[in-house]
Amino acid sequence: MKKTTLAILVVALILGASGCIGSPSPTKTHTTSKAQHSTSETTTTTSKTTTTASPLELLKSQVDTIGRFTYNGSTHVNLNITVLLPNMTQTNSVAIYMIERGYIDLDSMEAAINTTTRAEPDNTTVTVVRVVKEGRTYTKTALGSGVSFVNVTNDTPTFIWTYNPVSLAKKYIKRQPDEVLKNERETKLVYILDWRDVRTLSMVYLALTNETGIVVKEGRLILTFEGNQLKEVVVEYAVVATSIVKDPALGQMTVKIKAKGTVKYEITSTNKKIEVEPPT
Repeated sequence: MKKTTLAILVVALILGASGCIGSPSPTKTHTTSKAQHSTSETTTTTSKTTTTASPLELLKSQVDTIGRFTYNGSTHVNLNITVLLPNMTQTNSVAIYMIERGYIDLDSMEAAINTTTRAEPDNTTVTVVRVVKEGRTYTKTALGSGVSFVNVTNDTPTFIWTYNPVSLAKKYIKRQPDEVLKNERETKLVYILDWRDVRTLSMVYLALTNETGIVVKEGRLILTFEGNQLKEVVVEYAVVATSIVKDPALGQMTVKIKAKGTVKYEITSTNKKIEVEPPT
């Protein structure tokens, strides 16, 4: 049962994966006045009011200019899987490691994403190349060093356009950050992720369905800037998912998954046009 269950989960994870701020603080203005009084006259002077862009507004304006970008991504997900059968319970731990290189063009709605995923302890490896061009999605899947195949669909996955690192940054930087960390070299903006976003991310990376019960334990988004340039986007989340699985050999079983994941995206270039070609 262990090998069957883990194989289902690992393949579902790979094929389901996509590769993974309120308003800015108001600018303060200062008005000062000084009055001098005498028996004959009163003089009042008032300094001019000046307004400058806040640091958060400067970061937001830079993120808003990004229409296309390349990135390197790494994902580490720990899964604690409990399988409940009528006469037994089995618990296994699985670690998922994903390395991703991608190009996403939000202006032209094109993308090329190469993802290699490895699962431990079985060391199952799957490589997926996903290309989106002219409204069609090309997916090439290679299992280990053996079989590979290409699938073509006449649609584009919404997840790519909504939950890529730059789109997440654009969404949350409109809000007031929950925490700001700064040093001489970089600024980190920390946000508590909306539970709906955490749910969507976990559904994609774990290939869960709308029928799966998901409890969100935590979710954070960390945007790192060097100067005013977006350099890194980190997503951290923890969920508990419960679903009913019908296995041809084992019958109906309840699967409970405790998942804790960290996804890191390094932004390697912005606004550089790259030609996208379908895989062969």
